[in-house]
Amino acid sequence: MMPLPHPVTGGNVDGLRPFLNVPSNDDWFLLVAWALAMLRPTGPYPVLALQGEQGSAKSTAARLLRDLVDPNTTPLRSEPRDVRDVMIAAANGWCLPFDNVSHLTGWLSDAICRLSTGGGFSTRELYSDDQEKLFEATRPVIINGIDGLVVRGDLADRAITLFLPTIPDGRRRAEADFWKAFRAARPRIFGALLQAVAAALNRLPKLSLDRLPRMADFALWVTAAEPALGWEDGTLLCVYETSRKATSALTLEASPVVPAIQRLAEQGPWSGTATGLLRELTLHADAENEYPQRSWPKSPWALSVQLRRLALDLRAMGVDVLFGKTPGGGSKRTVTIKKCAGDRDACDARAANSS
Repeated sequence: MMPLPHPVTGGNVDGLRPFLNVPSNDDWFLLVAWALAMLRPTGPYPVLALQGEQGSAKSTAARLLRDLVDPNTTPLRSEPRDVRDVMIAAANGWCLPFDNVSHLTGWLSDAICRLSTGGGFSTRELYSDDQEKLFEATRPVIINGIDGLVVRGDLADRAITLFLPTIPDGRRRAEADFWKAFRAARPRIFGALLQAVAAALNRLPKLSLDRLPRMADFALWVTAAEPALGWEDGTLLCVYETSRKATSALTLEASPVVPAIQRLAEQGPWSGTATGLLRELTLHADAENEYPQRSWPKSPWALSVQLRRLALDLRAMGVDVLFGKTPGGGSKRTVTIKKCAGDRDACDARAANSS
């Protein structure tokens, strides 16, 4: 670890903006909100996913954001090899920035979800046959890569995904000049963040919102700090909801079965076993000359797993996926696909009642 700067009053979080390659005001609001969330002593913390082409300053942004709250002699780390490495890193640092991630495997995506909302891991102690070592942590996480990082629904529901544009040659800065300028501005930026934290601590006990999104504690925390940030009330909720919808759309685009499910729902309610559904979806894909991809589910069980991960995002686009059983002693598990008549809340309520 390295020391934090001594905070200086009178600054403004806008002093951070020249050092970050953010294309829009909404992206800027989300980055500041995520940085402010890092200063909460307890989670949950949204996962920050930075995507973009080479030369978009993704690694620089990750390093800079960590430097604000958790400066370290090794600011970035490569993607871990296993869950044990993830939890050891969490036990020895506050913010975990995974740099240049080319692909998020299923186990790593699940591990990051556990870090975001809290989770544990146990392993045998080295050189011991019966002693167990327990790790438990909730941490802010940054992942950056070129594309396709957040494709699983459970991670997408916890993530803030930003796409950074490539920086033109005429706007590039030398590393030494860039970091010298940032080090000079950091005490005032840090002071402004702490002023926002003070405002949030003062306002949070009296704050109530009519509607709470996923990662509700994060939304409440940043909303409570909005006056100190100079934002209008409700700014965070508005941009966060827009971001979540965009991330949900990316999750659906990454699944090859979604177009066939949409067409099936358009034809009217469908109900049957997962085996029958897989056969029906494959026929729909063949009819539209969409040859099933390598990621196409190979078994009814794999299809059920994929549908459960996609169910929340499918409801957001107006398709209900309901799981149930046939009546009687020899009951079978069933899946029902139908259009959602109403908003997302109504769909979620029907899904809860059917389970």
